[in-house]
Amino acid sequence: MEAEQSSPWAKTTTRVFAGQLAEIAESFYTHGDELATETARHMGVTPTSVWLEVIFPSVWGFLSMYSFLKSMEDIPLSNLTAVEPTSADMLCGIPALHLLPANIFQSMILPDFSGYVLLRTPKNEGSVRILEKGLALCLLPFNLASIGALDILQLLAHGPMRVVAKLSEKVNFIKPYFEKIFSPLLLTKALVFVEGGPEVGSWLAGRSEFGRIHLTGSGRTADAVQELVGVERLTCELGGVTPAIILPEVFQNDQLLRQAARQVAFGALANNGQHCVSYQVVMVAESQQVTFRKALGFEMGLTVSTGASQLMRTLVDDSAAARVGELVEDARRLGALVNPDACYPQGRQFPVTLLHGVTDQMRIFREEVFGPVVGIMSLPDHEFADQAISKANQPALSGDLGASLFTNQPDSFLVHKLAGQLKHGIVAINSYPGVAFATSLPWGAGPGKASGRGWVHNYQFLAESFIQKVVLSAPLGRKGPRPFVWEDPWLPNVSGPNTLRFARSLVRSTLAFFKKQPLRLLASQSTMISTLLFRELTSRRQDLHLE
Repeated sequence: MEAEQSSPWAKTTTRVFAGQLAEIAESFYTHGDELATETARHMGVTPTSVWLEVIFPSVWGFLSMYSFLKSMEDIPLSNLTAVEPTSADMLCGIPALHLLPANIFQSMILPDFSGYVLLRTPKNEGSVRILEKGLALCLLPFNLASIGALDILQLLAHGPMRVVAKLSEKVNFIKPYFEKIFSPLLLTKALVFVEGGPEVGSWLAGRSEFGRIHLTGSGRTADAVQELVGVERLTCELGGVTPAIILPEVFQNDQLLRQAARQVAFGALANNGQHCVSYQVVMVAESQQVTFRKALGFEMGLTVSTGASQLMRTLVDDSAAARVGELVEDARRLGALVNPDACYPQGRQFPVTLLHGVTDQMRIFREEVFGPVVGIMSLPDHEFADQAISKANQPALSGDLGASLFTNQPDSFLVHKLAGQLKHGIVAINSYPGVAFATSLPWGAGPGKASGRGWVHNYQFLAESFIQKVVLSAPLGRKGPRPFVWEDPWLPNVSGPNTLRFARSLVRSTLAFFKKQPLRLLASQSTMISTLLFRELTSRRQDLHLE
């Protein structure tokens, strides 16, 4: 507060801030291996997943903001204004901005992906009012360090405010790494990290010095903070139950079915099921439920057998694993079939679990599990798509953050219409919604605000009042320029040193592209291509053996 009073953060110029962001992005890469190793040890994940889910999204986000600020004249941050969209494409009759790929590099690393922001006509000044006070409190989650990093970026740029960032007491090991990575902001007192339990977070939230409080966490935490500070000062992202809808045309051939099951297995088990958009309920037509259950069970088993993880997945603490066990037992009691049958927590660990026969009366439909559990819900074949949308839009299905549709016709009017009808803020077609988190697309809850308020990752300063939802679309299966196509490299059916090398080179390529370092870009892309090639050959041999 003393630093803010003597030299308001809002007076910092875009050029100065851009330089700090470039330093931080480079530091994520410099300290990447030690951060990945330590996170893997504490959280029970692989270093590869940390590179892909923590380091890459952070670097991409900081450099996206860096690029935007570098493209304009040098002005104080306080002079930055929200951008109202003036022209748009159309997606199923709804005005939409085509934001992905954002540049030629993104079209290379996400071939055949397209991302849109669906627009609406605002009825008021927006869902988030920027307040005058110069300090913000950011309550960081435990599950992914990149969430906290990008939340901090949002407050620094869009406040613009100095930030006090409270780390979750469950991941205090992150603090020394974040203090090294974010040192340019710590030195200028634009940012400080603090530790403590819920009582510290509650005390901080109650302080009048903070003009904005942002949190990523549970609905219970958000309710408690809102009671302290009111609606005006609070923005939040709360997660929820993420549905995946498998449209009937996916079952036309075995390859499509395998690819859909592979995507669902990834989305259910990434970060041990501790993502805010981890798949939890998969909706399929009744006549196809047995076929999909076998395919999904196989892909989940393949993920374990390849060494990408173990059957028992490590959760953040014993109470988290115990709660997952309670939700599984609730589903069993109400008639769901559970695989494996002996499905119980062991300390912090819980087995990879597939439920069959999920209904909307079960807690797994109504509460976020936050563990390695996914359930299959069958719906009547007649007018399946309409029934699935209706079920996914039920108020009983907790939250409205993310949802997915799987189809062999991603560009059809019908599929776009279904995407527009879903209540969720992030709708992915043939992909996991979490992929959008690592792109240039905004991130936030649906219009009903069941999973929070406010949009983050807003690297182009779009006026929030115009943002209705985000749609990420891709073909189902291998992608890339024909005939050289490859499988999404983050899928865990193939793992090992090549995938780790790919993840490192992806981050290095991103830095080289944004910072205009052609020799570095050439060297890192050579590594990317060779690792993709070896990974793809392994995957194809494996799939041929299955056939």
